[in-house]
Formats: sequence, C-alpha cells, structure tokens
Amino acid sequence: MIEIHKKIAIAGLVILTGGCASMSEEECLVADWHALGFEDGAAGLTVAQLGERRQACAEYGVRPDTGAYRAGRNEGLRLYCTDQRGYRLGRSGRTYNGVCPAGLEPPFLAAYQAGRDIYRVQAALNEVSGAIHDREQEREHLLDDIAAMSARLVSDEATRDERIELLAEVARLKDRHSELGMQIEDLEYELALREAEYQEVQALSPYR
Repeated sequence: MIEIHKKIAIAGLVILTGGCASMSEEECLVADWHALGFEDGAAGLTVAQLGERRQACAEYGVRPDTGAYRAGRNEGLRLYCTDQRGYRLGRSGRTYNGVCPAGLEPPFLAAYQAGRDIYRVQAALNEVSGAIHDREQEREHLLDDIAAMSARLVSDEATRDERIELLAEVARLKDRHSELGMQIEDLEYELALREAEYQEVQALSPYR
C-alpha cells in the first residue's frame, strides 16, 4: 500500500513537471523502469516517452528494461484513464493522445467530450466578452480624443485650417463611437445567448 501511494505521489509530480524524459547518467544507471513506466502512464504520456528515455540513456550505455517499463506504464494508465481525469482534460482544453486501453477508453472519452463541450462554449463566451471589452475600451479612448480635439478647437492658438481639420476628425470619431455602440449592442445579445448555452451544457453534464 505504501508503495502504491509513493507511485501516485511521484506520478503527480511528473504530471506537474510535464513528464520530461531527460535523464542523467546516474538516473539511467539506477533507474527503476517499472516505476518510470508507471509515472509516464499516470501522466497520460504516449509510449514514445520510452523512446526518449532510451535515447537519453544510450549515451551512457544503458538499455531500458522495456518489459518492466510497459508493465508499469499499464498500471499507470489505469490511474490516468478514469472518467474524472478525462473530464478535467477536456474541460481544460488539452489534447487527448489516445493512450487509454480499449477497456478503459469509452468512459474516459465520454467524460473527455463532456469536458470539451463545456470548454468550447466557455471559450466562445469569453471571446464575445473580450470583444465587448475591447470595443468599450476603444469608445473610452475615442471620448478622450474627442475632448482633447474639442478643447483645441476653441483655443486661441488653433488656426482656421487646423479647426477645419479638427472638425472633420471629431465628426469621424463620433461616427466611430456610434458604430462601436451598435456593435456592442449586438455583441451583448450574442453574449446572452452564449451564457444560456454555457448554463445548459453545464447543467446537462454528469461530471463536475
């Protein structure tokens, strides 16, 4: 039991650090290939990770125990290929590398797709929200520019030709300000639709 907990803790560390396969000479010489396989499987890494470890250790004349590695990896995949892990993976927008065995993959994929559905609608919601924010910021900047130009228009220093140019520019900025206002109204309607879709997809999902 202690050994299993130790492996799970190590696997968690590998997931956080990205599962880097670079190994030093000492690591290659003392490697527990079963444990390394477990770590890579628990992190959802493909079997190509073994090739990277083999290449790293070949420099020191060390060959991996592929049998022990694959056995450990299969154990690690049982930890990785759960519906909750699949949901979190999809929910975060990350890619599934097709590593789960046939017996474990269907529930994993169902949960992964449920997570992806929420990720998709939330990404669309965020995109619309961001577009509204950008236009609101532009409108604020336009108002600042219009105020500065209006002040220049009534100043004693402005020449006749400059006033003509300023009047034309102020009119253009006001048109742009109105155009942005209409765009924001359309986007706010779209945002309400996206929010409703997000709530619906979340409510229908059996995962949390």
